[in-house]
Amino acid sequence: MIDELAERWHRGWIAADGLTSERRDGRLVVHVNRSRRKFEWIVTGSDDVAAAAAVVAATTEPNWLSVLSDASEDVTAAVEAAGLVVARPDETFMRRALADHPVAAPPAGYAVEVTRGPVIGVRVLRDGEQTASGLMAVVGEDAVAHRIETAEAHRRRGLGSVVMGALAREAVDAGAKTGLLFSSAEGVHLYSRLGWERICGLVVSRNDVSA
Repeated sequence: MIDELAERWHRGWIAADGLTSERRDGRLVVHVNRSRRKFEWIVTGSDDVAAAAAVVAATTEPNWLSVLSDASEDVTAAVEAAGLVVARPDETFMRRALADHPVAAPPAGYAVEVTRGPVIGVRVLRDGEQTASGLMAVVGEDAVAHRIETAEAHRRRGLGSVVMGALAREAVDAGAKTGLLFSSAEGVHLYSRLGWERICGLVVSRNDVSA
């Protein structure tokens, strides 16, 4: 199940960021093409994590490896043994049925701006200034949330809930049924309150190569 959901999530990610991907020896590789991350391998606990880590460690450009698994400690040990550096050890893969996703009104003084399309954009504004934002890419019946952010000065005002609710509503209107996302440890609290459920953990590592 995790393998299928990871594949579905990745389709939304590359749609949201305008990226491409390929299979190398059966492994999913995303062409990120950024100065600090040329490629990102995505594997699950059902794969040979140590072998994947060795491949990434041997590359000569800055590359990353993301492993979806419920055995985060074992994954961390395997990637570190291969010479990779763990960048994010405790992210969480989550999902939710979108039809009944909570929708929150913005607080007084804030306004919501929506951009519609295969990639939905939501911005929360105050006096013309962007205070929170997010994207959601709709691919078939899936909607993948991406770059959900709230400016530090405007946190703890429910703006994350406003963004997620608006994204979910627009995604449902576009035909999506299931939401998928990766969350930081801090974000899990928000998403859990909104009814998102945990699928598994995520360990993100990188090789020790500078651009």
